[in-house]
Amino acid sequence: MGLFDFFKKNKHDDLPDDEDFEQNDIWEESEPEPEPEPEEAPYIPPAAPLWDEPVQKPEGWPVMEPISISEKVMQFMQEHTPEEIETAAANAASEGMKAFRAQEFEQARGFFQLGSELGNQKAQALLGSMYIQGYQVPRDLAVGRAWLRRSAEQGNRQAAEMLARYVGESEPVAEELYECYRANIETDRRTGLYYLNRAAEMGLFRAQYEYGMILIREEGDETKGLKWVKQAAFGGYARAMTYLGDTYLKGELLPQSTSIAIEWYEQAVKKDDPEAQLALGTLYAQGTAVEAQPDVAVRLLTLAADAGLSEARELLQTMFAVNTGAPSETGVDEPPAE
Repeated sequence: MGLFDFFKKNKHDDLPDDEDFEQNDIWEESEPEPEPEPEEAPYIPPAAPLWDEPVQKPEGWPVMEPISISEKVMQFMQEHTPEEIETAAANAASEGMKAFRAQEFEQARGFFQLGSELGNQKAQALLGSMYIQGYQVPRDLAVGRAWLRRSAEQGNRQAAEMLARYVGESEPVAEELYECYRANIETDRRTGLYYLNRAAEMGLFRAQYEYGMILIREEGDETKGLKWVKQAAFGGYARAMTYLGDTYLKGELLPQSTSIAIEWYEQAVKKDDPEAQLALGTLYAQGTAVEAQPDVAVRLLTLAADAGLSEARELLQTMFAVNTGAPSETGVDEPPAE
């Protein structure tokens, strides 16, 4: 079977011959049929970023080699619908795996090449892996990296793992996807969220947190949103830790638990998160949910105030009678002037 013989288009096979259309002498008007409700067009993900273009890339990151697409594939893509292209790409990846298992490696590489050019992430990952490892093909890190990154951009975890293992570039790909999200979210929300989701799936913690917060606050999907936020928190992202602390303390989306809230706050404080310093310092200053610890409260609130949080400064002012040396309502005396 040839590379492009996956299906044939026979759009006119079922049309009747011209002689079947005979004009009648009498035309009867039929009642107009109700117009069908328009179906929402399926979302077609945007084209992958052109990694070879130096757009929004920090200095020192490797430049992506352009991926060449054959003229035959380009013509094929122009003449077929996205659904047909997706089917052909999936078939190419499947046929490539069959050839690979049969140890027909050159034929497998050809199928993987076709599937990759048509946009199949599995074919891209397999082709990139063959080139990265030099498996039955001349080893070519540039070509292998190019296809692995294109596959990873579409959310293929195996490709991302290969990049991290052999090239060390999994995080830069996710960072670039995150930048694509920021560049698009104001003008094209759907495209922006597409890139944010891809970055989150690749393991970028701040993307996981931001995607989770959008799902919770804007999309109304609290279950899925909390899952992403927790993933970011367990990965060590401080803002996600602080949010979980707030959520457990209030008992809104999660069961109320002051002890669990404090644990999350403490973890975020270790990462110098000002919001966590303010939240935990407030708890120890007020002494309502936990035993008051004025010294700890002052230390945490001072850190938060130094980071620019006005609430922390205001709370410190209530704890000390400014410039008077008088005790505050909390019972903590103002420290002596230097």
